[in-house]
Amino acid sequence: MKIAMAVVKKGSLKDKIAEHFGRAENFLIYDTESDKFVVKKNPEFLGKPELPPDFLHRFKVDAVITFSLGPRAHEKLRDYKIKMYKATEGTVLENITALKEGQLRELTQEDLF
Repeated sequence: MKIAMAVVKKGSLKDKIAEHFGRAENFLIYDTESDKFVVKKNPEFLGKPELPPDFLHRFKVDAVITFSLGPRAHEKLRDYKIKMYKATEGTVLENITALKEGQLRELTQEDLF
């Protein structure tokens, strides 16, 4: 499974997840099968017209872990069948572990801003 998270810094497993999904500078995409990750610049942060859900779909992401989403991003991710999970205050690695252990819940309408 490929899991994407918007990250606060340049992208490491020790980073915190960014508060704002679409405005973060980078996305960390973690592959649970290989236990490897890549960091990609957010095209919206770079001023490109591609929206984060479209960008993540191109990388075949299966799930995102985030604190909240706007309604448009939520709709696009849902249309792409990308699962959306509520982040915790921990690190990227702690959130990945929590997801693997079934401890993260899916985002609900209340999590949209």
